[in-house]
Amino acid sequence: MQESFWQQDWFIWGAILIVGFPFLTLLLGEIIYRAKTKDILLVATLRIVRNLIFPSLALFILLNKILGLSQETTPMRLVQTALWLFTIHGSLTVINGLLFHEAKTGTWQANVPRLFRDLSRVFLILFGIAIVLSVVWGADLGGLIAALGVGSIVLGLALQDTLGNLFSGIALLFERPFTEGDWIEVDEMTGKVIEINWRSVHLLTRELEMLIIPNAVLAGATLRNYRRPQKLHVEPVDIGFSYNDPPNKVKRVMKETALATKGVLDKPEPVIQTISYDDSSIGYRVRLFLADYDQVPQIRDEFVTRIWYAAERNGLNIPFPIRTVYHNPPVKNNSDAVLNSYIEYMYSFPSFAFVNHEIILELVQNASRKSFGEGEKALAQGMLTEGLYIIISGKASLTISRENSLREQEVAQLAHGDFFGESALSGKTISPVSVIALSDLEILILPIEAMQVALDKSTRLRQEVGAVMETRRKAIAILQKPKNKSFSNGNSKH
Repeated sequence: MQESFWQQDWFIWGAILIVGFPFLTLLLGEIIYRAKTKDILLVATLRIVRNLIFPSLALFILLNKILGLSQETTPMRLVQTALWLFTIHGSLTVINGLLFHEAKTGTWQANVPRLFRDLSRVFLILFGIAIVLSVVWGADLGGLIAALGVGSIVLGLALQDTLGNLFSGIALLFERPFTEGDWIEVDEMTGKVIEINWRSVHLLTRELEMLIIPNAVLAGATLRNYRRPQKLHVEPVDIGFSYNDPPNKVKRVMKETALATKGVLDKPEPVIQTISYDDSSIGYRVRLFLADYDQVPQIRDEFVTRIWYAAERNGLNIPFPIRTVYHNPPVKNNSDAVLNSYIEYMYSFPSFAFVNHEIILELVQNASRKSFGEGEKALAQGMLTEGLYIIISGKASLTISRENSLREQEVAQLAHGDFFGESALSGKTISPVSVIALSDLEILILPIEAMQVALDKSTRLRQEVGAVMETRRKAIAILQKPKNKSFSNGNSKH
């Protein structure tokens, strides 16, 4: 008895294809939409199934089961090849996701270089293609392998430099002497690693130039990594001071200057060493401990700049590399010239312009002059005051920090002729304020005893200084006054 057409295989497969393919496609689309933000691995796998495997399978059913084409025909072999390749691609995606997706730091999965994973994927795909050629196309794998072997020898000879870089890159990625973001030095070239690929490593120098170093060169070079085994970096700075400057004093001043430089760590503390006795100076090495290598140029520049100001105000001498021959005994500095310059300064200050010449002369007899660089503290809150400080040139900010607060609040800005440290005149030798240089600062320091005598002799000077002291006292009191806080227990009264 002849079967009805709906009982024939081609009709059954056609019905399955017409109904099942759209339904499964819509179902997978809905699952992908709902899982889009939850499971990236599942979404990627389902997209491969929906967009590649299902259409290939549908085409295979159409040609073989419905149209009746033999699997030995070329169109069928092409469809089978596509179906095999898409299935291999999906399987490798699932395996890669299960092993390496969201791998935790420190596990073996996280330590496998991405380049090695990509190369392994390529080799597995090639292996799958060989199987497809054998199963679907009936190719002789023995002859194919022999042909590939000969071709590989020829290709290897032609690409030996490229392949050398490839395998050197693999070795570097497994050893991991550096990673992206590290600062490394290779053959006196220093840069930040911005890219590591199969052929080379890209470095960005401080001059914003890119260095491309082949992996084969890196594999045979001596590398210096400034961020391994820890980010802590030691920056050495060499400088020479005069033989007349006591080494212990130099070390103290250099340590204070280093600790006052932004970016230099106080733990561990800077290390200052006497390293040599040269022709014109004693050589010192300052070892600065920095949190990160990125800021080395800026921190080094600020520290070296501050050395000059620190040496100037502490009476240290940074000598020129010269040899001096004395034919006569050295002549002492002309103290009269120094006094005259101090007197000129005093008369240029508005608060002292009217003071009697004899009083001015008494004030400058034991006066001293100091220099401070931008950002340095000419006077720190809680520090002993040396006298009355008067600004010769530059600008400064007079600040105060409240108790249990690291934030400093500005009381006033000071310029030429303004003075600070006046609290010492009332017997308070501990400064209640800080004074920070806003630009290079030159200061004349008058002894407290001489100032008190001058105030006794000059009523107007006493009034001028007293008015400034009262104004600042009020400004400081306002800043120190605690802010009003309102408390509510649920029942507010107005």
